[in-house]
Amino acid sequence: MGSGNELTELYDSLSVLYGSLPSGVDSEWRVALRSVLYGGDLLASEASCYGAQQKERNLGKRKDYARHHGNGDRVTEFSAITVAEPREEDHRYVPAGAKLPVAPESREVLPVNVSSAEVDWAISLLSEFPPEPAADRPGDGVDVLLDQGRVRRARDRAGLGRSGESTTVLFVSDTHLGYENRAETGSGKTVSWIDEIDSRDTIRRIRTIAMERDVDAVIHTGDVLDHEVDAVTLDAAESSLRDLALSDIPVYCILGTHDHNAAIPYYSNSIDGIAWLKDQVRNGHLIELSARPTSVAGGPLDAYGVSAENVGIDDVGKYESLGWRPSEIAFGAASPGPNVLCLHDGVTPYRARSTADVDLDELLAQSRVSFDCVLVGDEHRPKYDDFETGYTFETEDGTPVLYTGPAARVGPAYRDHDAFVTELSISDAGVTTTRHSV
Repeated sequence: MGSGNELTELYDSLSVLYGSLPSGVDSEWRVALRSVLYGGDLLASEASCYGAQQKERNLGKRKDYARHHGNGDRVTEFSAITVAEPREEDHRYVPAGAKLPVAPESREVLPVNVSSAEVDWAISLLSEFPPEPAADRPGDGVDVLLDQGRVRRARDRAGLGRSGESTTVLFVSDTHLGYENRAETGSGKTVSWIDEIDSRDTIRRIRTIAMERDVDAVIHTGDVLDHEVDAVTLDAAESSLRDLALSDIPVYCILGTHDHNAAIPYYSNSIDGIAWLKDQVRNGHLIELSARPTSVAGGPLDAYGVSAENVGIDDVGKYESLGWRPSEIAFGAASPGPNVLCLHDGVTPYRARSTADVDLDELLAQSRVSFDCVLVGDEHRPKYDDFETGYTFETEDGTPVLYTGPAARVGPAYRDHDAFVTELSISDAGVTTTRHSV
């Protein structure tokens, strides 16, 4: 680096970041930045905040430094620290032209709008900065910036430094809770064996498999609900989700098209399924995946998700989506562990490009994240009705694409076949699969 003042440049760039935080940012990220800048709960007991150090260890004022190395209001010429443009999703919060500090070890720019799912990763990045940056006067020899207990938990949950460790996930899709109601409502097509389908039993069986296999998490790739779902079925589902939460088995999900339709039930005994899903997220029974990374069960695996038509739980009913293009999806930067992408749309290579909703090769080619595998919902039969290999594919670049089919026997191919869920062991070494009948 150059001869600039490291302390002033860090203080100034972090001040810009702190002043850019939106109202909905995770509260602990706000506390962490405030602690480093001005003192607070997450600052290590022996450390001094950058604001105090700026007054005690530098001869000149920050404003004078900004006048000589910036526009008078903030520093724009950095020679002592590495800075970068904000993440694409953070540009709208940050003043035009402002640069943000880059974590010295991970080489990732600090995020602005941090969700609860990202806060451990963000705190891990912040902990990489020096407790006593170089300044005009020497420091006291302190070598800890943030509370070490909180940093250890953040690093553990963010999966930093865990190369080779595997995460075990129960991959579930298309449970279609309430599907058997189609026999009564007459809405949509039914299958001739509909009287054999019991979606309440399906979700209980999934709970049992997850707990008996002691998986780290459950990932559901959409169509949690059918388009008509009743209160009794949802009460049973909530009980199973609560049992999983109490067993420390988090359930992650994206939405499918039938989940969208469940927001507007027509049958008198049906209820608003989206309102129920929002309750499950609020209660901590479900965690919705997004284009930003979510650490799975606090381990090294990061999960991403794009709901059907790119419409998530909070956006259902706000506008009518006509689908999405790969260029519209900006994935947030991942941690060093493996990464998995979850989708619920018709994609290549299962479907031909002429009939697919999404060109998966195009999506992966433009992504800033390298995915170890892609998990897809929506398809209710294996290709060519081949239950051995018809649910497993590879993209042009060799990325594995996995389906698990519907967890309820709702497709024509399942007249004489059991539905199943798939146990995945995901690590840097690859992905292994084990099926379990439902």
